[in-house]
Parts: sequence; C-alpha cells; structure tokens
Amino acid sequence: YSTPAVNLAKIMLISADPCGKLVYPASNPSNEYQDLARIDWVRTPKNTIFGRYFILNYTNPAVYTNNILTLSRPSVIDRSQSFVFGDQMTISPTVINAAHFTFSRLSVNRFNPTTMPNPVALGVNMYIAVPNFLYMTISNYFNVGGGSNAPAKYIRNQYQWSDDTDWIRGKHHFSFGMENIIGQMYANNVYEANGLFAFNGQASGDALADLMLGSVFQFADTGSQIGNSWEKYIGAYFEDAVQLTRTLNVHAGVRWEPSLPETQQYNLGSHIDLAAFKAGTRSTVFTNAPPGVFFYGDKGIPKAYANGSYDDFAPRIGFAWDPTGKGVESIRSSYGIFFDTPESYTNSAFALAPPWANGLTLSSPAGGFQNPYQGYPGGNPFPLPFPPTKTATFNQQGTYVNLPLSLHHPYMQQWNLSLERQFGTDWALTLSYIGNKATHLRAGYEMNPAVYSGAASTTKNTAARRVFSLADPVNGAYYSTITMMNDGVNTDYNAMQFSARHRMSHGYTFLYNYTYSHCLQDTETLGNKLQGNNQTDPNNMRFDYGPCDFDVRHNMNASFVYAGFNLANPTLNLIAGGWSPSFLISFNVGYPFTVLTGTDNSLTGIGLDRPVAVSGVSPYVRNTTSMQWITPSAFTPNSGGSFGNVGMNSLIGPHYTDADASLRKLFSTFREQKLELRFEFFNIFNHPNLQAPVVSESSGSFGKIQAAGPPRIIQLAGKYTF
Repeated sequence: YSTPAVNLAKIMLISADPCGKLVYPASNPSNEYQDLARIDWVRTPKNTIFGRYFILNYTNPAVYTNNILTLSRPSVIDRSQSFVFGDQMTISPTVINAAHFTFSRLSVNRFNPTTMPNPVALGVNMYIAVPNFLYMTISNYFNVGGGSNAPAKYIRNQYQWSDDTDWIRGKHHFSFGMENIIGQMYANNVYEANGLFAFNGQASGDALADLMLGSVFQFADTGSQIGNSWEKYIGAYFEDAVQLTRTLNVHAGVRWEPSLPETQQYNLGSHIDLAAFKAGTRSTVFTNAPPGVFFYGDKGIPKAYANGSYDDFAPRIGFAWDPTGKGVESIRSSYGIFFDTPESYTNSAFALAPPWANGLTLSSPAGGFQNPYQGYPGGNPFPLPFPPTKTATFNQQGTYVNLPLSLHHPYMQQWNLSLERQFGTDWALTLSYIGNKATHLRAGYEMNPAVYSGAASTTKNTAARRVFSLADPVNGAYYSTITMMNDGVNTDYNAMQFSARHRMSHGYTFLYNYTYSHCLQDTETLGNKLQGNNQTDPNNMRFDYGPCDFDVRHNMNASFVYAGFNLANPTLNLIAGGWSPSFLISFNVGYPFTVLTGTDNSLTGIGLDRPVAVSGVSPYVRNTTSMQWITPSAFTPNSGGSFGNVGMNSLIGPHYTDADASLRKLFSTFREQKLELRFEFFNIFNHPNLQAPVVSESSGSFGKIQAAGPPRIIQLAGKYTF
C-alpha cells in the first residue's frame, strides 16, 4: 500500500455497514447581515434624484472534526456592497431622460481550518503553497477538497453608467440611449498549487484500490493562480414604436454592442499555433518558451489574445394586431437578434499556464502518489517567482488554454407568434410558438490529444503519444493538455405553449400553462471559464450533438389563489376569517443525462468516453424500490481508440412533481399598520423527486439513483408594516 494513502485512511471514518455505506454529520453554520439605506429628493417638479447603498456580510465557517470527508467546503467570509445614483429629468411634456450610475463590489475570502492536512503531511514528496489544503478525486467514491474549495481571495468591482431617453412625437414613441460598464476581477487562488491527485480505477478497475496502491491516473500541479482581469462593455440602442392604425402597433429598433474580449494585468495568456510549432517558430517575449506558443508583444498577438469587433449590430422588429378591433383578441409576433456578453474571468486559466503559474499535468506518473515527480526532468519545478521574467523557465508537460484569434461574438436569434383571445370578462387563452437559435456559443476541446496506436498504447505513455510530441518529441514534451475554445457551438429551441388564466374576480385567480418543446445542441457549452475539455472527440465536433441539458419535452404548471372570506361574527372572523390560501403545482417528464464509461478507454487523455449500447437491450429498469433506474447490462465499455456510441443526453431521468401551498392573512392593528402571517408548505405531499442515477459505468452503483430533491418543508413567516 502507498504510504500517503495509508495516512489518509487514518483520518477517515470506518463504516460499520457491510456494503461500506458511511453516514456522517457535517456542520454548516452560517450568518448573514444586510443593511440598506436610500434617499429620494424631489429637487424640482421636473427633476427627481435618488441614491441607494446596500451592504451584505456573510460568514460560513468550515468545521473539521478528524474526518477528512467533512472538508468538502471551505470557510467563507463574503462582503457585497452596491451604490446606485439616479437622476430623472422631464425635459418637456413629451421628453423624459433618466441617467444612472452604479458601483458594486464583491469580496470573497475562502480558507480552510488550520488543522486540514496537506499532501506533504501525508507523505507525498512535493512542494506545497499552503499548509492546510488537500485536493483529491476518487471516482465513484469521494472527493477531498476541490477546486472551488481552495484557499482564495476574489475581489470584483464593477462601474456602470447609463443614459436613456423617451420621446413621444405624434404616433411615434422613440427610445434611445447608451450604456458603459467596466468590470475588474482580482484573484489569488491556491487552486492546484498543492497538487491535484485523480484516481479513476484505470490501473486496477477500482478507483479506491488505485488510491491504496498509489496508482495516480492524473497529477496536476501549478503555482498559485494570480490574475487581475478587466472587461469593458459598450452598448447603444434606438427604437421606434409607432401606432400605424387603431388596431396595429409596430416597433422596430437596433442595438449596437461591440465585442471587447477581457484583458489581464501582466499580459497573462498565450496563443498556441500547431503549424508554427512544426515550423520551429519561437516567441521573442519569453526566450525559453518552446516553439509554437506566443505572447502579447509577439507579432499578431492582441493583448486579450483574441480580436474583438465593432460592427456588431442587433436589429429587432415586431407587431401587435387586433384583427377585429373589439379588444378581445390579438395576434403578436416579433423577431430579434441579441448579443451575449461572456462572463468575466472566462480566461482565468491563463493565470495557470506557463510561465505564469507554470501549470503542468502528468498522466500516470511513474512515482505514483508518494513521489509524483519521479523521473520528471529536473525534478519538482516549484516554487517559481511571479511575475515571470523574460528568461523564465517553462515546465515540461505544461497545461494551456487557447483562444481563436478571430473570436466570434455569441448571439441568439429569437422569434415568436402568439394568438390571444378573451372569453367573457375574466378568462383569456393564449397559444404561442416560440423559437430561438444560439450561434457562436463556446465549448472546449482537446487540441493536443494522445493518438491511439494499438496495443502499445497505455496510460503510461500518454505524453509521448500526444499530437505535439509525435510531431517533435523534444519540444512536444513541453505540452500536455491544451484546451482550445470552440466558438462555433449552436443550439436550437422550438416550443408550443398554451396558457389559460382567470383574472382576480369572484374571489379567485387561476393560471395554467403547458409547454411542449425540444432543444438540440452541438455539445456541452462552457460554464464561466475556459478550463478543461467538455467535447468528447476533438476530431468530430458533431459527436456530442444531442438534446440540451434542459430539454424537457412536456412541462406543466398551475397556480390558484383564493382571496378568502370574512365571517359576520367579528371575534370568529378574527380567528377563522380572512385567510387566503394559494396552491402551485408543477410537473415535467424529467431531464436528459449522459452515460459515461468513467475511464480513459480511448487512451486519448481526455477522459470523456461513453460506453457502447448493447443492441436489443432496453436501457431502462425504472425501479423506484431498488432505485435501479437503468440496467448495466445494456452497456459495454468502449474499446481502445474509440469513444463509444451512446448518444449525448440520450437517456431521461425521473419525472418531477411538486405541490406547494400557502395560507396568508392580514391583521389590521393600529391606523394603517398591519401584521401579516404566512404559513408556507413546500412539497406539501412529501413526494420524492428522484434525481438522475449514477452515470459512470465503472461505478459499482452504476444506474442507481442515490439522491432526491428536498422533502416537505414547512415555514412560518411574519411581517409587520408600519
């Protein structure tokens, strides 16, 4: 057994269950305090000024009680602040102008208990950045620490200014304005600076056995992630809403939103070009950089490592028509293009790449868990100075992310057509078609995969089989995984919607809606950052084509609110009268999910393999007693060099049913002061909303449901208004 694994086992609880199930408490105390101040000033009858300040303080300490599994979250101290200033001016009876300035600041501080162990304390031979953090993943069993649990400090500042004008002239209502936003994100994150040890059962067939034997599937190590990014947004718009006739209104407009990729202090980032690598072309910014990687200051490399664009215009048009002129029915339709502003800190992994944090990834290191740098040229390269100098060292097996220089601006086209009809004075029915198509969404794929070469391919020679190493074994050794942004991801959504509503009359209101929809996507899209691959086959971008993660074919919601009734007897009415009940019922047929092999059978170093579906065998069991949702015998592992054939999001999880209710009453106390009491019941029937099953074929619990949504929750709320 590996010495670090044995030492880790000493600080884990031992299960008394014959199947190894372990139940343990994890303390989760939290406190939150909010303060708000506002001032409104009617300076003149035509000019109103207001200001608002808000502050929130939040603490959530982690508690470590000699059980390493309780450290699945860090201690957190957060502070959020915002200030808003607004000025509204009536310039004339037909012209109004509103200007706003906003500043917000979010400070997030993460840290771990001082007693949390680290790899060196367990017996690992390596450098650590902090003495109280451990990051490990053991597939299908448990995780220790986690990338979002590493000690870190984030400060985000945002400055926003906007000005909007409305001008009514005859039948026209003109609206125009502009907006400017500057966002800054400072980050100092330990992340993988204490190493990341991943065990997936690649060696023995069981991840826990691999841990005890010290057989690491993948080891990642970096310096601390330090970055200071800046993002700018500019937008301007013009729209005209005109009443062409008494029964027809038309609106048309356009919005200008240039694409301005975010930049980093210290010019963090890099751009990798395979053709330049093969040609032996090197950077002039860092003299020790391997061929093929370039930096700001090299010819053709912008500061953001991607070029923006200023010719991004988004038109939109629509109409509303009353075909009979009686005011009881309408036909509405519209079409528009809407640009998306990518989340800030998308390029955060630039701070991990060489030479900044000199991140590296080793597949199946020869020294295993105890000595991951055994055989690595020059030994453990950490720690390193920051910022790097012109002659900075570049580690072998470096981990990079890469942006296309001609980065496209993501946008969505939306269109709809609705028919609405009023019946009587209280009821209205609506039938709608809604569609949208998103273009140039973003995903990540492996630019430097390992090439399968038959029986000689193993996880131990992954580095030697990567594309760059095959092209140049000497210089290719400086590159491990390279996540390339794919900005060509599309999604398509189409839906038919029906709704029926009864306005508040006769003491009640009712709303029902039903949606039949279908959504398809090319692949999984990125979260808030480009880090790690989410496309399975880098040579086949359509391999992941399938239903969207939120593709729910049938979705129904219904709500009912009764205004309550009063009793003639004042005393009895005080107790039993005036109560207003309401109900909300929701149902959908379940969300799709993807089955994974769980191991790198394709031997490409990507790790997103899917199994092979057995012909003629239904994948479903749907036994909610044994909790076996899908049958393992319907799948077999994919073979070497292949990625399987099970479709992306091709299976459907359990349906969702929920019923909520509330009971509300207002008590008049003194003059206009009131007391409100509310009894609220969430999931009132305590229906178990089962979640998706274990999707990894390599897990002993494959296909079993192991989690459910919240149980019945009852809460009492009181509010006094004075």
